[in-house]
Amino acid sequence: MISRLIELFLKVAIFVATMIGIIILSTYLYLLPELPRVDNVDQSKLQIPLKIYTSDEKLIGEFGEKKRRPLDFQEIPEDLKNAFLAAEDDGFFEHRGVSYPSLIRAFSQYIRVGLDATGGGTITMQVVRNYLLTREKKVRRKIKEIFLAFHLESSFSKQEIFEIYVNTIFLGNRSYGIEAAANTYFGKSVGELSIAESALIASLAQLPSRVNPIRNPERTKARRNWVLYRMKILNFITEQDYVTAINSEINLPISINNYDLEASHLAELARFEVINRYGIRAYEEGWSVYTTIDSELQKRANEAITKRLFEYDKRHGWRDKKNYADQLGNEFFNTIEKEDFDFLISQDYVIQSDPIDYENLSEKVLRNIFEENSYVLSHQRAIVIEVWDSGFRAIDEEFNFEKIDWDDSYIWAREFIDENRRGAVPKGFTDLLQPGDLIYLTKENDQTRLDQIPLAQSSLISFNPKSGEVQSYVGGSVFNDSQFDRVRQSYPQSGSVFKPFIYASALSGGYNPSSLINDAPIIFEDENLETFWRPENYSGKFYGLTTLREALVQSINIVSIKLLREIGVKKSSEIIDNFGFNFDRLPQDLSLALGSGNFSPAEVARGFSVFANDGVISDIHYVRQIRDKNDNIIFDHSESNDVNISSISAFPWLNTVQLDASKPYFLLPPINKADPVIDPRVAFMVKDILKEASQRGSNGRLTRFLDRKDFAGKTGTTNDAVSTWFSGFNSNIVTTVWVGNDDFESLGDNEFGSTTALPIWVDYMDFAFKKVDIDEFTLPDGISYVRINKKTGELSKSAEDESYFELFLREDL
Repeated sequence: MISRLIELFLKVAIFVATMIGIIILSTYLYLLPELPRVDNVDQSKLQIPLKIYTSDEKLIGEFGEKKRRPLDFQEIPEDLKNAFLAAEDDGFFEHRGVSYPSLIRAFSQYIRVGLDATGGGTITMQVVRNYLLTREKKVRRKIKEIFLAFHLESSFSKQEIFEIYVNTIFLGNRSYGIEAAANTYFGKSVGELSIAESALIASLAQLPSRVNPIRNPERTKARRNWVLYRMKILNFITEQDYVTAINSEINLPISINNYDLEASHLAELARFEVINRYGIRAYEEGWSVYTTIDSELQKRANEAITKRLFEYDKRHGWRDKKNYADQLGNEFFNTIEKEDFDFLISQDYVIQSDPIDYENLSEKVLRNIFEENSYVLSHQRAIVIEVWDSGFRAIDEEFNFEKIDWDDSYIWAREFIDENRRGAVPKGFTDLLQPGDLIYLTKENDQTRLDQIPLAQSSLISFNPKSGEVQSYVGGSVFNDSQFDRVRQSYPQSGSVFKPFIYASALSGGYNPSSLINDAPIIFEDENLETFWRPENYSGKFYGLTTLREALVQSINIVSIKLLREIGVKKSSEIIDNFGFNFDRLPQDLSLALGSGNFSPAEVARGFSVFANDGVISDIHYVRQIRDKNDNIIFDHSESNDVNISSISAFPWLNTVQLDASKPYFLLPPINKADPVIDPRVAFMVKDILKEASQRGSNGRLTRFLDRKDFAGKTGTTNDAVSTWFSGFNSNIVTTVWVGNDDFESLGDNEFGSTTALPIWVDYMDFAFKKVDIDEFTLPDGISYVRINKKTGELSKSAEDESYFELFLREDL
């Protein structure tokens, strides 16, 4: 009887084994046509990203799916090898590609949670998954993974598979492979890593989006410690090594994930143009693009904009904050301070299990809320937990509890009603906050303080008018929040900053700085405006007979309008076209005198280069050189040629791609004029008037802090202060600043170019002038200072007349 049972059992076992074998073989043969070749796992084609630098080699951008440098197996330190084995697959060198206990665990997870199950993947299976398969969570894909793992193990040695794995694995922050991660997180090569640093890099392998030393340092430290514990129990490190490593802090370079310098808008422009010219290969072959940006000037531009936008924002009061109380629920506020966020650094917890599996509902909800709101490098996002008049408590994005005390410095936070009105002075935090509010915190003198992120935007472009090289470029205040480039892509009304071009057209047509126009009320009937127009001066006053010099210095609207009417809109527009403002985009009515045309800050800055550069217009460029990974020159601006691609149809044998690649990287379509576009004497006279305009009156109260007098410039404010400007220059630098709102809302009735844009310009130029030579005063040929009669604006016939000295063209004498 027993023998029969044994015989039956054996038959059943053989049958089951045969059926399993048939099923496996059938499945394999069925899927075989879909399985990729394992010899496609080829490291010779590893992508090396495109890097964008300033002129002095500060990294401002890195583009391409992957950044890495491959290593040979022998180059990988033992501690780093062991850290990955401890974290991912300690039996790697023993199994044949598949770990059956791990598969059983993964299958049990699948039964419990479905396709969201994780695990069951050896290092070999991870190589297969990363290189040969998609990451979709399907049973069919998992079966393919198992078959391919066996194939891979039979085609490559263990050392080769491990080498492929550590050179291709994603370790967060666009770092693929251990060398790239070591450089990203520690600024080191793998050979310089400590045990703790090696364990941290290995800890990122599983889920770098959740274990990230930059965005999630507490969970990263927890998993690093768990990896160290695993290394200890596997006898990869000693007890003393473990104690030393587990007590070490995570010290990361400040520049991680933010490059050496913020110049993202220009870096994006360079990336776009390089890819447009050379194609996707530029992402993969390790090219380096060296822009014309000066890192010191760029840093100062960023600082000036940040400082002055925050000042502007505080002038207009405290805005209501997003509130997440309903989303968080009452239970959150009842239990949040009882939540043990310290579990993440608890050695007891580390020893129990892998902290990557720990789920904390509050942590998950908070992370989702923080990710919904703009990330600002200088600030911490936080959620208010409890508020009272003299203080409040909040939890920040690093899960630190902060208590902020009230002081009188917060009286700026009067309720924002609209851009012109604010509410009463707050008496405490209960006037500002309620539990659930999303707020921003900043550090001032090591003290955490409540702050508010400005909504207003600003752009700045600064370049050398002689060489045309861009020296600093800020397309907006927070690139992560908005990639919109306000230097090139925004076309706000120009306002009074456009007036110098109207006056230049007048001086080119026979007027002189001493010419008189009556500043008096007037009503225009302009058929292009379809109505009567009663223009006013900003001051609301009228000044009678006024010289062109004084009218431009004071930015008097009525005089500008009457002057344009006398010149003729069409004739004036034809002259203004020489400044790079396309005739077809110039409004053909008298509103042109007040800057009703819409032009980008880049176009306005280029126009001012004519005054700075003795009548010659600058073709602004932003790339000096491009080199490949072997340091061979791909592009050099000094050797580039501006080729008109549209003309090569007559020469079909020419390579259009090569021709296009050799063109300079111009910010705007080039004018290609080496000769002056206006009379250099006219440029000098406008420059002389704008020198007075920038150093007198309300402008002078700000610019007097500059230790220089060799500059000129003009403010601009459009109707309702929707856009505000300042463009200033000398012969060696042109800098244009714009401030406004992207939604075209007013900045406020009491805001002008002199209160918003000019302070940014002054802060920036205070530093820039240290790097710019002083202009030497040189009077152009054909122009003289002559005595002018104040009453008539004509040449004085007698030294006894009430007169003054003014610039005059000699042919008019």
